[in-house]
Amino acid sequence: MNCISPPELSDRQLLEFLDGEAEPETTHHLGICQYCRNKADALARLQSGLTARLYRITCPSPSELGEYYLRVLPSPQMLVIAQHVRACPHCEGEVAQLEGYLSNLTLQPSSLEKIKVLVAQLISRGGSDQESGAPSMTPTLAGLRGEEEEPFIYKADHIQIIIEVQDVVDQPGKRGLLGLVTGLESDRFVIQVHQDRQLITTTSIDEIGNFLISPLSPGHYDLTLLGPGKEIHIQSFIV
Repeated sequence: MNCISPPELSDRQLLEFLDGEAEPETTHHLGICQYCRNKADALARLQSGLTARLYRITCPSPSELGEYYLRVLPSPQMLVIAQHVRACPHCEGEVAQLEGYLSNLTLQPSSLEKIKVLVAQLISRGGSDQESGAPSMTPTLAGLRGEEEEPFIYKADHIQIIIEVQDVVDQPGKRGLLGLVTGLESDRFVIQVHQDRQLITTTSIDEIGNFLISPLSPGHYDLTLLGPGKEIHIQSFIV
């Protein structure tokens, strides 16, 4: 396939289009030329991958934020993270959300101290996890279909969560989440799905780490993995 109206658009013109700053001629060209449109889509995927890997690179790890909230870190480390949280709206929001979740739990203080609370961070979208070398997940399941989207890959300590969003065949406008969790020490984990702090549904994770959440309406959701001694949060997941 070649550009239908040479010369083909330059990378600079494509980047201006992706940033919403393209000239009208560039926008018109992309509307009629599939070749240049494919180049723009490939550039957008590359941009998204780089953004995901650099996103919040200076922030404390999910484990550190959880331990900071529970006040189990050494005093010097507590001070450093406290200063960061005051200056970082992202980490401040994560700590506030942890507080909101934990305030709704009916655990006794002695039980709460035994739970390790983690906030999973997005490390990649699509391809493989360059840190662990784990392959991209491309699950297929009856009842779900649609144009395949690149999976989201999250990590919390040694636990990796891969989530793929797909359309639900027999329910137009609804979406499902296909997931794979690796690194769990137990097969007694479940996933709770919240929206606006309201519990929407709960599903189990099978013995090999697979789970299915369906159907969901498009929107933002918070996912919580609950199991023996551990609580892992995926915040503001977009369906």
